[in-house]
Amino acid sequence: MENYHYKLIEKIKLYLGDSKSTVEGLTQILHLSSSSVYKKLNGSSSFSIEELIIIMKEFNLSFDELVFEKRKKIGFQFPFKSRKINTFHDYIIPLKMFMAVAAPIPDLNIQYATNELPFFFYFLDKDLTYFKFFIYAVTVWDMNQYKDIKFNLEDFSEWYVIKDDIDFIMDKYYSIPNVELWNEGVLTNTLNQIKYFLAAGAFKNPDDALMLCDKLMMMINHVYKMAKTGKKIKLNQNPDLIDTKFEMFHNEISHTNNILLIESDPLKQIYFAYDNPNYIVTDNDELIEYTRDWFKKIRKSALPISLNAEKSRRAFFNLIRKQIDTTREEIKHIISKF
Repeated sequence: MENYHYKLIEKIKLYLGDSKSTVEGLTQILHLSSSSVYKKLNGSSSFSIEELIIIMKEFNLSFDELVFEKRKKIGFQFPFKSRKINTFHDYIIPLKMFMAVAAPIPDLNIQYATNELPFFFYFLDKDLTYFKFFIYAVTVWDMNQYKDIKFNLEDFSEWYVIKDDIDFIMDKYYSIPNVELWNEGVLTNTLNQIKYFLAAGAFKNPDDALMLCDKLMMMINHVYKMAKTGKKIKLNQNPDLIDTKFEMFHNEISHTNNILLIESDPLKQIYFAYDNPNYIVTDNDELIEYTRDWFKKIRKSALPISLNAEKSRRAFFNLIRKQIDTTREEIKHIISKF
């Protein structure tokens, strides 16, 4: 059987789950009997062109990547091109679906190189989540309901719609060990956003800007605790009761976009930030291999800041804390002019 057939079946299983679910799913999608689907899965018969088209459309797959493995052209998926974000829930649901599929996969490995605080850390706090969502609603998602209102921490009514889904995402994400490479500018964008929107009069209560600085300080102190213990813990969790490993590096040299590499036997994908927080995705084998090697090179020149690297860890996090303190003083100066 051609290699593309096996690759196609594996990709379908990623969406539908185990073999039984795959048979049931293809039976419904292709309007075939179970016996006919079994024959196609075990190679006794092949998918017709019409069936392949249906499968490609249903699972948003690229036929080019299955057949022409050595082509230089690399295909990406852009989930947000055809699906407009009208509510925060619209952004949350695909993340929840992905984590539901990925978290149970054994030996899943995640490497994350970023120049901005990973969004999963904002999810640990309601106020930080709302501020980032509010910014994206106004600047990226073009949500009309947020264009003419001022930011107010007390107005986050949609939190009660998305809270359970966020809790689910966080439970799954924090069960997966990972390696993260940060630079000292991870909060620069968010701190600048707070100052910009405050100066523009977009805060209903200017003191909320100071509250956000306090929350960011709390968040950075929490990540410091994660790095110190080498454990992926949520707020107020006892690291002694957690087994999920967390490894952290200070990437001083290489400039990078936000890149998330996910690898396991059944699942290999790369997520690139594009029009942040939107992202593009690829499962191209050659790019995954290249990115894996790239991470190895970056880690060789990066400075470890987790577990026993106390000196470098203190220096790195103190630098970020100083940025927050400086921003807090700048915010006070802005407020004094109102």
